[in-house]
Amino acid sequence: MSKTKILFMVIVLLGAFVALRKFNATINATETPVEQVIADQLFSELNNVERIVVSRPLYGNSVSFILDDERWSMSEPIVDAVNQSALRALFDEFNDLRMRDLPLNLKNQTAAELGLDTPRFVVETYSTNGMKHTLLIGAQSIQSDFGVGQFDGNTCLVPNSFVSILSRSIDSWRDPRLSTLGAKLRKVEWRAVDSEYSFIAYKNDNVWRFTEPFDGLFSLNASTLLDAALGARIAALGAPLASDYALGTKLGQLFLSGKGENVILDVYSDSVVSDERAFVLHVTPQRFAILQQPPLALRSQRILDFNPQHLSAVVVRYREEDFVLSKSSDGWRDAAASKVYENHIIVDLINQVRLAGFSDETKARPEREADGMIAMSISRVPRIEKCPQLLWWLDSEQRVWVGAKESKQVCLSEVNFELGVKVIFTVKH
Repeated sequence: MSKTKILFMVIVLLGAFVALRKFNATINATETPVEQVIADQLFSELNNVERIVVSRPLYGNSVSFILDDERWSMSEPIVDAVNQSALRALFDEFNDLRMRDLPLNLKNQTAAELGLDTPRFVVETYSTNGMKHTLLIGAQSIQSDFGVGQFDGNTCLVPNSFVSILSRSIDSWRDPRLSTLGAKLRKVEWRAVDSEYSFIAYKNDNVWRFTEPFDGLFSLNASTLLDAALGARIAALGAPLASDYALGTKLGQLFLSGKGENVILDVYSDSVVSDERAFVLHVTPQRFAILQQPPLALRSQRILDFNPQHLSAVVVRYREEDFVLSKSSDGWRDAAASKVYENHIIVDLINQVRLAGFSDETKARPEREADGMIAMSISRVPRIEKCPQLLWWLDSEQRVWVGAKESKQVCLSEVNFELGVKVIFTVKH
């Protein structure tokens, strides 16, 4: 091998070695800041925190939160349920806190000059491993973004967004909800003092339905009002309950349940007493106006509740035969029979189902299988068990009785769905 080739190979190898060193240096340079950010986090053991105390020395008060059985609650100055949204906001701010040095013009100032001798706030966290951290918030602010703080003895800057989270009244740290069920709520039983107003209702697919004293949907307006009443925010928190506490006129009791959890609310004209709380909960009286109306005034006149504009398929079951019709540009297509039905024919059927209402003549739902069923699907591939369904039964006098799939009662129908379906699909029996 010539000297020229050997020299060329040495230069190539040397260049590759230098490039590898630069590549490794680049990788290390990108990793170092990430490690530094984690190291600078003030509260680095949040997963182990079991107690938090927020004090205001200037006012001589404090609020304390404690974790028990994986649930946070307020333990001081009173024992009560905690505002979960406020607590989540506090933890979000904890996660963002980093060690930020003071500007040069403040580094030589004393604790008194920085407002740390009598701080605005003192935040203490206690962990399951015995670790304790203390953050003082001084009186001085740097422009509008930061305040002066001291974390475990080291002065630092603290974002004013964190300070604003701490600047809450004690009551605003308390849970403002009537119950903790929230989205888990599935059943409501209202036992009114005047039994004329009592009812039992279930919520399924975000729709309220009566089961007592009759079967039927809530009207759209009544459903909205019921959700507003059950999801009402507490207007004010009263004093601890005592045997001589003066309450307004009692309206009745609400029994709420869902996902295996139960809550009982004693409802008065201007307040609520919950078995979850030891305090009187003041609620705007208008919130419970819906509970002072007879159930018949709250019932929808329609058997099913659906929006025909959202439908993609209709399933008709007649004499144990299913017809699955999918909406298409040229009508409603039955893929199994390779047949297309004109749009107006199926739309008329949909409208008859949508407008099917309650009649004065009702009876218990027949125990036998329905003679027919029409299901409305927003999906082109219907899951019948999830769809609103209208069922009908034909009696010995050839009268048609209709009801929803959840109905315990059926009512006499003005529309003969038996005959209509038979004509549309030319079913011969």
